[in-house]
Amino acid sequence: MSAQVDQIHIYPVKSVGGISLSQSWADKEGLAFDRRFMLALADGSMVTARKFPRLVTVRSALMPDGVLFQVEGEEPLRIRYADFKMQEIATTVWRDTFTAYTTTDEANDWFSRVIDRQVELIFTGEHSQRYRESVGNAVGFADGYPLLIISQGSLDELNRRSPEQHVMQQFRANIVISGTEPFAEDGWKRIRIGTAEFELVKPCKRCILATVEPESGQLRASQEPLKTLVQFRRDASGGVFFGQNMVVRTAGMIQTDDVVEVLEYKEKEQYPDEQPQWQTLTCVEKEEIARDFVTFWLEPQQGQTLTYLPGQHLPIALTINGETINRHYTLSSSPSRPGRLAISVKRVSDGQVSNWLLDHFQIGDILQAQAPGGQFHLQSDSSHYPLLLLSAGSGVTPMLSMLRYLADHQQMRDVVFYHQCRSVDDIPCREELEHLNHQHSGLKVIISLTQPPQEWFGLKGRFSLSHLRQVQDVERRQVFVCGPDGFMKKAKNLLMKAGLPAHYYHQEAFGAQKIAERPHLNVTLTINGEKVAGNNQQTLLEQAEDQGIAISNSCRAGLCGACRVKVTQGRVSQPDVPALEDKDRQAGMVLACCCVPDTDLEISY
Repeated sequence: MSAQVDQIHIYPVKSVGGISLSQSWADKEGLAFDRRFMLALADGSMVTARKFPRLVTVRSALMPDGVLFQVEGEEPLRIRYADFKMQEIATTVWRDTFTAYTTTDEANDWFSRVIDRQVELIFTGEHSQRYRESVGNAVGFADGYPLLIISQGSLDELNRRSPEQHVMQQFRANIVISGTEPFAEDGWKRIRIGTAEFELVKPCKRCILATVEPESGQLRASQEPLKTLVQFRRDASGGVFFGQNMVVRTAGMIQTDDVVEVLEYKEKEQYPDEQPQWQTLTCVEKEEIARDFVTFWLEPQQGQTLTYLPGQHLPIALTINGETINRHYTLSSSPSRPGRLAISVKRVSDGQVSNWLLDHFQIGDILQAQAPGGQFHLQSDSSHYPLLLLSAGSGVTPMLSMLRYLADHQQMRDVVFYHQCRSVDDIPCREELEHLNHQHSGLKVIISLTQPPQEWFGLKGRFSLSHLRQVQDVERRQVFVCGPDGFMKKAKNLLMKAGLPAHYYHQEAFGAQKIAERPHLNVTLTINGEKVAGNNQQTLLEQAEDQGIAISNSCRAGLCGACRVKVTQGRVSQPDVPALEDKDRQAGMVLACCCVPDTDLEISY
């Protein structure tokens, strides 16, 4: 098959839903009617779906005298060019500041209601006043280049690799090509479509906008497809790329089914393929370690091994009712005991995969697994420090791995193992814990029950300050914490108040996650010496933007590191993300796009 145009899309307003066309005129500023409008704040700065994802649900239609917009919950808005006020307004798209024009008060009010923020709908005018040297001519409100081209083959390859399925609307391509191998567009330099000629000038760097569901306007909590793209489309600087930015060299008409004629090729960008390979694991034993809590012992195929560190998690894939589902389970086995791996699974309310495993996964059954990973694990020097392993519920699994590893290596010098669960029947691996406690004088096992029997003489209730006082010299310990969000939040709060250094605190996390819900707290943010009112609910970047303070940013997903800032006083909740390494954390660095203040905060950048 030859490459040909499969789809053509325009986006009249930056970040709103697109319009599919059968043909379009392409000139130096891009496709006709594409991103000729934009929403702006009072200071002229751009408003996009990166921060207001509901914008992608706004539907557009071109009318003979203007544009019509529709969104759920609002009466349709129709704007007419003849009604525009056309007052000059200075506006900014990234680093470009230029003149645009006002439209109507009705449009401003309508879009302000849609995103619950006061904005103006502005217009480029007949021709944009934004000249970009990198393009060589004027560009509308697009991020940097007037056109984006992606092949269907590229999307198919992404979907083959990703645990979730994605649609082209997530990537907001102008031209979609069929009939090519994946990422064929990476190797094109100049192409002709219909009577127009184009130059492909730069790979398109992706951001959090690709994770917005086009139908719901919600960000995917999984961070897909960025998490998958990171594994095979990331360059040395940390940027993630999908599709090619393009400019028009000869204006002309294009239409669907047009053949793509490649006039000149270029060398493709090279990205290391770091996506872990899948291996088959067979269940060889089931061990009930507590009520509704089962350890599945797994063996790889002959000749295969999976190496890991105590505390890391195992990515698995299971086929349930014909659907492949991916999950992460922390390994409860220890790497000091090679040959077998174990995941310990607890029954939970509405737990689709966990409950299926308990009900249906039997000895002899198989699952697919990737190499274990994660930043939550014992460090090479962990045994040199006194340790506190703090868990609740199924959060005990990494602690079992760590405890077994320390016992096997005779490194149980000063270790406190604390676990909170409901009743005696819910204590995991009770006999093993009691045996280790008697065998190692340097180990102290503490169990707290929230529903204890009358004859229980151990700790009772949820983790509290009185429980923490059972741990000697807590401020000197390396602390590992895993459990429900509320438990981890309480533990961190008590530990920080007890004087534990922040870099001694380690909390389980599987990637960029939303900070757990918590009571609202007003805080003071001091950003480069400027004090503003803040809270413990929104990200630092969102709060800075709301106060008119500019912090450099790009992806807004913890991938690029452009928003890296230094915390000089105070604490934040910072999820584990690719762009923040351990050395950055130790130096007090955080990413403004995904960290949330815990206390009054002072930052500099």
